[in-house]
Amino acid sequence: MRLIMKLATIILVLLVSCTSNDPIGSDQLNIEPVLLSLLDDDSALGMDGFGSNGDMDLDHEVGLESESELGRLLSDTLLYGQGYRVRFGRRISDKERSVDFEIDGDTAIGSVTYNIMGEFIVRVIDTTNLELIDSLGFSKEFSSYFYRNIRFVKEENLNSPEGYSWEIDAMTPLTGGTGDKVNISNVSVYALDSLLQIDELLYSFDIDESGELYIDRDNLPSYTSFDKILIQAEVINNGPEFTMDNSGVGEWVFINYGRSSMQRGRKRLQDLGLSFDQVANDNIHSGAMRVHGPGPNQVRGIFRTFYETIDLATLFVSDGGYNTSVWSIPYAVER
Repeated sequence: MRLIMKLATIILVLLVSCTSNDPIGSDQLNIEPVLLSLLDDDSALGMDGFGSNGDMDLDHEVGLESESELGRLLSDTLLYGQGYRVRFGRRISDKERSVDFEIDGDTAIGSVTYNIMGEFIVRVIDTTNLELIDSLGFSKEFSSYFYRNIRFVKEENLNSPEGYSWEIDAMTPLTGGTGDKVNISNVSVYALDSLLQIDELLYSFDIDESGELYIDRDNLPSYTSFDKILIQAEVINNGPEFTMDNSGVGEWVFINYGRSSMQRGRKRLQDLGLSFDQVANDNIHSGAMRVHGPGPNQVRGIFRTFYETIDLATLFVSDGGYNTSVWSIPYAVER
């Protein structure tokens, strides 16, 4: 009996010793907190700015540096029907994040998943008396999932005691949403000249490559303060489509931008064949906007976009479900 107990003790000690001396497992345990810290501290990443903390005008901008004397390319208020003004937004109640790392020598990939839960709020205002129309307003709970990969690299750093440091090298667009009814398939951004004519293509992102499309952290999409740009988003609506008028358009597309609920804006793109949108109801939504500034006394700032399509049943039918598709791409603004 004593011999069996001694053998069991020896085997247990050997197992513990082998586990504690595993250099690969030990290194990974030491590296992961460093990578998580880098992820938390990077202003290009995260979900801040996705929620508006309540309902807002379809087109709005708050807390961002603007050149007010130049006016706006698009109206601040979009109307639904004659004499109605629509406001909507999200109040986020919970946000869960999980990160899985694959570390291979001097490179690591962090797979990030967010689960966002909250309340989707729609309000309709009668513009004749500025009162809420209760029969057209509602709120519904939602839950959305988002995914992205982040690539880390180990770089030589003579100022570090270890002689190296880990840095964020690149990230894929953050993609996700709720349901499979609507999807964004492409986002393209064009420069506009002083006469509001379409100039060069600045950036284009395609859904087919979004999971493998790594954007260099040191080479984010960059815009000059107060320049005018045209944004086009191509979408897929798998139906059945709920439409509000004879245009046949069954979804709306927005660009949300900024870096928090206190510093954010939203612009609606449209597919009505008007202004910069060349063909009605061809699933390419277009809209122009003026780039905001980096912030008072700042030369450069980092922000996030959330390109989003929402089917109209989500927006206008209380029991019409919740269907969205979202891409988030960080960007820089320089003065």
